[in-house]
Amino acid sequence: MAPAKKTPAKAAPDLEIWRRMVRISDLFRRVVKKGSGGEDLSRITVNQARIFGYIFSRGESDDIRISRLARDLDVTPAAAGQAVDRLVKSGLVDRRVDPADRRAFVISVSPRGREYLRDYAVRSREVSDAILGGLPAADVAAFDRVLAAIYDALAARWEEILSDRERGAEV
Repeated sequence: MAPAKKTPAKAAPDLEIWRRMVRISDLFRRVVKKGSGGEDLSRITVNQARIFGYIFSRGESDDIRISRLARDLDVTPAAAGQAVDRLVKSGLVDRRVDPADRRAFVISVSPRGREYLRDYAVRSREVSDAILGGLPAADVAAFDRVLAAIYDALAARWEEILSDRERGAEV
């Protein structure tokens, strides 16, 4: 009798969903950054965009130290520092001596960075409208509810992980 032919293991449906979400996010980012018309918004990497977005989300008047950024985003201070160096060099982020501690630096979004974010937001809205505009409103609303539920569940889990770390528990 011939040996049974092995078939590759298929990923569980839930894993496929996560893979699809990552692929959608990456594709959306690429379409927005390199879309037709306007400035090429591809001058920063995904990691730099993540750090840049975090700095921006803290507000225009809120300076942040690199050590805090690294802790909050769960990256090494060295990786955060390198990404910030590139963002400073590109003119998207400002770095100044921390007035509270002259040995430390604080970072914030520069005026050029705010302009970049405005352009990115406009392009994102155009792409989003083009994609979601062709779907029934009920489907868009359901999609939004599911994404919100997923985000809330992940955010709660992340908070648990951070709490466990602060208590010194193994994660």
